[in-house]
Amino acid sequence: MKTLHTITLALLCGAALAVSCNEKEDSACTITVDRETVGNVAANNPGDEVIVVTTDAPYWIAQTPDWIKIDPVTAPGGGKSTIVTLTIASNYRNESTDTFPRSGEVRFSGGMTSTIVTVNQLGHEGVIDPDASIGGIPDEDEFMAFVEAVNNGDAIVRWLNEAGEVELLDDLDLAEIDDWTPIGNVESTGNGNNACKLTGNSFSGTFNGGGHTIKNFKAAATIPDGATWGLFGAIENAVVKNLNLEADVTLSAAATADAGVLVGTAYCSTIENVKVSGKLKSTGTATNSRRFAIGGIAGFAYSVYDAVEGVSRDVVIKDCEVTLSAEVSSGSNTANGATAAMYGGIVGFATNIKDDSRIRIENCTNNGTMTLSVGRGSGILATANYGTILKGCTNNADQVNTFVNGRIGNICSLLAAQSGLIDCVNNGNLTTTDASTTTGAFVALLNDNSTYIEGGSNTGTIVGANTKYLALVCANFSKFDHVSDVVVSGRIGAYKADGNHEMYGVTAENFLEYIGSVSAANLAKVTNLTYVAP
Repeated sequence: MKTLHTITLALLCGAALAVSCNEKEDSACTITVDRETVGNVAANNPGDEVIVVTTDAPYWIAQTPDWIKIDPVTAPGGGKSTIVTLTIASNYRNESTDTFPRSGEVRFSGGMTSTIVTVNQLGHEGVIDPDASIGGIPDEDEFMAFVEAVNNGDAIVRWLNEAGEVELLDDLDLAEIDDWTPIGNVESTGNGNNACKLTGNSFSGTFNGGGHTIKNFKAAATIPDGATWGLFGAIENAVVKNLNLEADVTLSAAATADAGVLVGTAYCSTIENVKVSGKLKSTGTATNSRRFAIGGIAGFAYSVYDAVEGVSRDVVIKDCEVTLSAEVSSGSNTANGATAAMYGGIVGFATNIKDDSRIRIENCTNNGTMTLSVGRGSGILATANYGTILKGCTNNADQVNTFVNGRIGNICSLLAAQSGLIDCVNNGNLTTTDASTTTGAFVALLNDNSTYIEGGSNTGTIVGANTKYLALVCANFSKFDHVSDVVVSGRIGAYKADGNHEMYGVTAENFLEYIGSVSAANLAKVTNLTYVAP
């Protein structure tokens, strides 16, 4: 039950109206309302408020703010009372959003007389629930809060969409970030030729870029011994997809380290539909014979077979594209093997523990340029150590590599156990300048009886100073299972320092002499190669 209060406001009326009120020129018209203030109106579901208006003027009319509706807007007077209903709009957005209190005036006028009723509505104080989702990452501040949460081991529910993915809701500009700490800033130990152990908080969810771009990812980092670095340091049983990344990074390592522009270490994870562009520079390592693997997408990819679950936890990197101006040197590292400084346009180093799991790099493309001086350098993958399959990948980037005694190929530098190339294409030119470096259009070295190359083609020009191990397919067919169905093309020649390289006359009749160093005993395993003149 509402309490009625009467307020009388008397003003002198004009002569004509005075007659209509009391038929006396000196009489006063009156408008009375039952309350002068409607207060403490709820922000959410405010309901209706009732006011009683009485006037001896012939009629009255009301004016209200746009968030208050009134019924009726006008009514007869003549001493009669009218029940007026105020319908007040909600001052509420959602449970987590603040709204401010507000006030408005309802004015009743008639017979040159008016009175005001003040309406005061409450605001809402949002409830901040750290476990409540906001549906994704809308801006740079929330992105940095997400990074901190991952590295502290805190819940990331706040940034999950309805599908349970951390979703980027808009483009981000990281220009104001001077000192980058990777998402999943972990220590990587035991990461030798065929082992990996991560200590710390890796990112283990799904990061969906939503097709958006993270731009101005800029950093100059010296990576500590055993660390892993990138936009993401380490991802473990995770997915990163649908993201564009524009970068300008300069890296060096104290000793053993892994670094990718996108991901330092991809552990049993999937990277899909990611585009990386910009500049990458590395000055290598400060220690000899300590691996420093660098990649445009990922530095290190590692898969395992889960014997308890009976499941192969593969690494899958597919439908990715890299367009980088890459300048990478080895620093003090003079090795050319698995302990070398190495660069791959997509991945630096890939391996498992010689089990049934696989690292699968599929339908990836490398563009840009590669100016390298590293023991292993390649457009797609520097080193396929164990269990790595490259399928449908294309290298369009030219490479110049000045390392002494390197193993260099424009698709992959080395294939080890259970590794192979399927339908890969090299369109990039490759030049090596050292007389002891092995140089192949596809791969420098096949190094296990299980390795293979199936399909694919080369159109690039291959030039090297080591004419014994210089090839339009593989520089050194040391150990392999088979090489088949490759389209051999492009040009090949001996490097000359003055730039007047000695190009060889390759024809359909002699092209097998230029596919690489293969023994007579192994030649039977090389089948169905086709020559196409460049």
